[in-house]
Amino acid sequence: MSEKRFPSPVRVKSPSNSFIVSTAWEAVEYLKRWPAKRGREYRIALQHCLDATDGLRSPRAAQVSFAMAARTAGLLV
Repeated sequence: MSEKRFPSPVRVKSPSNSFIVSTAWEAVEYLKRWPAKRGREYRIALQHCLDATDGLRSPRAAQVSFAMAARTAGLLV
């Protein structure tokens, strides 16, 4: 699997610190440990990030979905 880098990194927080997510794969890994409610935006972000890792969606689309999910959950720094 090739690394699908976001156009710009997304800074998100967890209960103990913050992370910089720079690739679709890092986003998938963070989404697996999602520290908030897993609603509609979460599901969309997960699917878009998985699609980006498979080359079915652009890294930019995955980044936008991931940032929207983080913003909705109050996890965007």
